Amino acid sequence: MSSTQQRGEYVPTIALIGCGAFAEMYYLPALVRFPGVAEKLILVDSNGARAQHLASRFGIHRCVDDYRAILGEVDAAIVAAPHHLHYPISMDFLQHSAHVLCEKPLAEKASEAREMVAEAERAGVTLSANYTQRLFPSSVKVKELLAGGALGKLASIHYSWGSLYTWPTASGFYFNARLSPRGVLLDRGPHAVDLICWWLGDKPAVVSCQHDSFGGAEAVAQVELSHGDCAITIALSWLNELPNEYVIRGERGEIRNGIEDWWRIPIALPSGKVHKIKLAHDEQDYFDFGRRLIANFLNVIRAGDKPLIPAGDVIPSVEVIEACYRTATRFAMPWYENLGTLWSPASAR
Repeated sequence: MSSTQQRGEYVPTIALIGCGAFAEMYYLPALVRFPGVAEKLILVDSNGARAQHLASRFGIHRCVDDYRAILGEVDAAIVAAPHHLHYPISMDFLQHSAHVLCEKPLAEKASEAREMVAEAERAGVTLSANYTQRLFPSSVKVKELLAGGALGKLASIHYSWGSLYTWPTASGFYFNARLSPRGVLLDRGPHAVDLICWWLGDKPAVVSCQHDSFGGAEAVAQVELSHGDCAITIALSWLNELPNEYVIRGERGEIRNGIEDWWRIPIALPSGKVHKIKLAHDEQDYFDFGRRLIANFLNVIRAGDKPLIPAGDVIPSVEVIEACYRTATRFAMPWYENLGTLWSPASAR
């Protein structure tokens, strides 16, 4: 049976909570590919017009503007709401014995993430997490290579991801400090930190964290971690282009790969030779991975399969990011700090 085939004819009732851009581009195209799912799917968003628009586009028959109206009515929920709502919404569905697939980050606080996992166990349902980069064949291969000692003792890991922010957010919550005063570290950071924790099979220690926030969402962040003798750096930005790659250096070689180059792994050996590993894949773009995630979630509901990414597995990354925010300092930015002395009405004349 392939990863996209489903077992049995039972079609669960699923609620998709949050009808933003990611739901439109990732979850809905995947969900409607499976027979019968669209007919029983419920779209939930406080913006009723937005939900109705997507319902018409994807052939969904029911929309509601408050998820609490359907608690106890559905078999499962996909939580794709703004970050700060992941914990309360997931908890409500778990407490009503519904399986939950939660978008990243699982929660803003590690205590909340642990509470979510404990509630799923108590209720006898599953809590899955969507950290899509874990599904990349390249990410899986890196974990295999590191576990097998292919690079020898690790010296450093560097992960950079930056570009001008152009995400077509439907709600704009990313920039609403009243809802959550967190930015790129909570948005892109979970992918980077989770991959590193997963690859290492352990949680690195936080050395330092710097960002550009003056109280609102940070747009640039630099994180330093350590794991034994391995120095780890993570650079994130919503303002400018970065190399968008990870570089893993060990005594026996180096892996340097683009973040979304999931079909290959190049290994540079000490001799200078580059060994290129090509990986099998069906996905043509990032959003194609939604099909595999939804196929697994349906099998979790129907047949008791194990989630591709159990929520408990990502708690170390939530802990690291929480520690980063707790210890963060602001970059030195003299062009802001000296603005009052550099400009004055007199100097403008």
